[in-house]
Amino acid sequence: MIGLFLVLLVSYGNSFDNDWHFDDHANITENRNVHLKTLNWEDIRESFSFQGKISRPVSYLSFALNHYWDGLNVFGYHLVNFAIHFLAAVFLFLLIYRTLSLPSLRDRYGPYALSLSFLSTLFWATSPLQVTAVTIIVQRMASMAGLLYLMTMYFYLRGRTAEGKIQGYVFFCLAFLAAVLSVGTKENTAIIPVTLFLYEL
Repeated sequence: MIGLFLVLLVSYGNSFDNDWHFDDHANITENRNVHLKTLNWEDIRESFSFQGKISRPVSYLSFALNHYWDGLNVFGYHLVNFAIHFLAAVFLFLLIYRTLSLPSLRDRYGPYALSLSFLSTLFWATSPLQVTAVTIIVQRMASMAGLLYLMTMYFYLRGRTAEGKIQGYVFFCLAFLAAVLSVGTKENTAIIPVTLFLYEL
């Protein structure tokens, strides 16, 4: 994980002072709802709204907390974006590793599970396709939805393979919570049930 963190830091570290771009303005710099100044419930609830209606409340709350922390200083926003991407990579690694270690796959992939998981994660995390999701601030909506999506799948897998009922229930509850938060981050993650069905197949 340390190696992965360092690779990502080298890959994305020069983006931490990038200015606002494109939809950043409408969603953050010009969106007074996310200009959080106090942590009272009324202000927090207001941050859930965009253009007069509740929309992607988890995403907008994260922007509001960033604003509460340090106003419109881009560094903090980029730091959170980077942390989200790194955590997504960690959960992807864990998901792949645990999948390849399942009884039905262990004999074939077990000896290579660690290296396959690390290389797959490294290629995914450093792919040019990830650049905008990490470096353009408003694209946190996509990267955070991806993180929560991966967390849902990982916790589901842990629940399916748990040895005790209580442990299984805990992981299933975590999977459900992550799924709800992911939909509250970006609506396209509502296909999670389909993904889990295909994963079972």
